[in-house]
Amino acid sequence: MFQVFTNGNMLAPVSATCPAVCECPAQPPACPPGVSAVPDSCGCCKVCAAQLNEDCSHTKPCDHHKGLECNYGNDVTVAWGVCREGRTCEYNNRIYQNGEIFHAGCKHQCSCIDGAVGCTSLCSNKLPAASASCPFPRLVRIPGRCCFSVDCHKDTWLLPAKYQVCVCVCREYQRFCPVQTTEWSQCSRSCGMGISSRITNENLQCKLEKETRICTIRPCRSLTVPAKKGKHCSPTQKAPEPVRLSYGECQSVRLYRPNYCGVCTNGRCCSPRRTRTVPVTFVCPDGERFRKPTMFIQSCKCSRDCGHLNEAAINMLFYKK
Repeated sequence: MFQVFTNGNMLAPVSATCPAVCECPAQPPACPPGVSAVPDSCGCCKVCAAQLNEDCSHTKPCDHHKGLECNYGNDVTVAWGVCREGRTCEYNNRIYQNGEIFHAGCKHQCSCIDGAVGCTSLCSNKLPAASASCPFPRLVRIPGRCCFSVDCHKDTWLLPAKYQVCVCVCREYQRFCPVQTTEWSQCSRSCGMGISSRITNENLQCKLEKETRICTIRPCRSLTVPAKKGKHCSPTQKAPEPVRLSYGECQSVRLYRPNYCGVCTNGRCCSPRRTRTVPVTFVCPDGERFRKPTMFIQSCKCSRDCGHLNEAAINMLFYKK
């Protein structure tokens, strides 16, 4: 991969499948209502994004605003794919589609949810409570079966002591679900509003589900470069004044003064280090109100890992004093 200049001063990554020189129409594409105009994978031209179940490629990317990914199946060398909701998962050298459920051995059932694999145990190592019909329950291994079984008779093979759980703990454990939660994914946009997601079973059904929050790492206008002598980066910057957060045509009911990740003058880029999630109430022009989980940045870090940047933030990297 190498880089070329486009539009006079903008650096764009070029691969073997990308043109050496970007040639784009003078007018931006006229996309149908609800269809985003996004840069192609070469970073050259704006194109109308492919929608759900439509063909996609490097020159016709999927609409990432709607969480669509170009699915090439098990063969990533093919030129064309199909836009699907969510990313595929790789587990034990196999590719699974978003939403696909599969077994990892005989003891675990797993789900692919937007690029993350979550697994739940099919076996229980919990010792059940004693009862009149089974006053001395034991967990035993039966040949040919994957999981331990409950046996009420004597002279059976016991589960090792470190795996046994007392009756009182089991009764409490059955009321709750062990929480399984992944880390929040990187924000889908490096400037402007994007989407971050995670997988969690912290719900009444104890079911692995995808949870999303809106996120803004920085506004798409230029941020202030470091003013102090000898400083190359300004990791965390607070909004100059309180603002109302936007979600489409809707705005937050109250004012916020969020933190943003700043910019550098030495080729590094800044991303969130610590964040928190807060439910924000939005009101729309028609009066409708709703709440949306929203990411608020607490601190940022700067590094040379800039692969997450999109085209709107590239200019910030090469900002000149």
